[in-house]
Formats: sequence, structure tokens, C-alpha cells
Amino acid sequence: MKNTMKILAALVIGAIIAVAGYVGLMKAGVIGDPARTITSTGIGGQLEDISELAVEQYSYSNVGRFEEEGMKALGIRIPLTGKNFLVAYDGVVKAGIKDFDKIDVNINDTSRTITVKAPKVQILSSEIEPSSAVVYDQSFNPLNQIKVEDLTEFLDTQEKEAEKKAKERGLLDRASQRAKTLLETQTEAFIEGSDKQDYEVRAETK
Repeated sequence: MKNTMKILAALVIGAIIAVAGYVGLMKAGVIGDPARTITSTGIGGQLEDISELAVEQYSYSNVGRFEEEGMKALGIRIPLTGKNFLVAYDGVVKAGIKDFDKIDVNINDTSRTITVKAPKVQILSSEIEPSSAVVYDQSFNPLNQIKVEDLTEFLDTQEKEAEKKAKERGLLDRASQRAKTLLETQTEAFIEGSDKQDYEVRAETK
């Protein structure tokens, strides 16, 4: 047991010395920043028709924190094995009609009405603008470094949380009303000057 603790202590001290030395060399200018090269290779791409109609959005700016506790050995937390970072970011949740092609129009000459029926509004997208993400307070632990997957997981979680908040704040209700208003306005403009221009236009979402 004592030998194990001694070995563990030696490893921890060695890791601390190595990190301190590395940081010292960087500050002294002995170790320079590595050169960066960004390349890409196309593996596919195609044009596709879509029929989405975005009518309302929820824009936000947040600060979130990712934290992973360090590893333990014999119930003792090992230094330099945890990791964390703080991220400030902007995002947008959009709502509207997913399939515009499914809108139905019914003209009733008897009641002199035109009824436009659209699919139920829904969340179309929830995205964090990548260029807006700024990382602060990032840990630097050689035994447990921050990975691309950590940031991807963090942003994915935050996008889902933003979608939830948008719904709670009435995004879908506002989108539904906005969609109805737009459909009525566009239909009225379309029939202007025709024999149907005096018909009452009503818009509904299913």
C-alpha cells in the first residue's frame, strides 16, 4: 500500500514538473507555436429541393461551462486529470412550416371564402453560430486533454437546451400566428384584381 502511494505521488510530481517546465519554455520563447495547415477533401455534395418556411426565431447569447472531474486512484483524486472550459456563444432557434408543399387551399364560392390550411408549425433548426463561440478558462492537463468531441458534445447539448427554452417562451405560438398572417396577406395579394378579390381569406394551421 505504501509503495503504491509512493509511486502515485512520484507520478503526480513528475507530471507537475513536466507541465511547469513546458509552460516555462513557452513563456521564454524557447518553444514556439506550431504551424497550422487547414485542408479539406470533398466526398460528396448535391442540390436538393426544400419547402421550408421559417417565420419566427429565438435568438440568444449564453455562457456555458463544461467540466469533467479528474480520475481517482484509491479514492484520491489525481491532479491534472480533470478538464474544463467556459464558452460564450450566440445561437438561433427557428420555427415555421416544415413542408410548404402540403398547404391546401379551399375556395367556397357560396360563402365567398378562401381557406388556406397549412401543416402545424414546428422547430426547423436550432444552431449555435460556430464563429461566435469563444472559449475561456480552458484547462491544460496533459493526462486528460480537451478533445474536439468535448466541444461538439457541449454545443449539441446547448442547442437542445435552447430549443427547449424557445418552446417555453412561446416560439411555436408566435410562429403559428405569424404563419397565418403571412398566408392571409400573400393570398389576398394574389387574388387582388381577380374575380375573387372580395372573398374573405382565412388561414389555419393543422
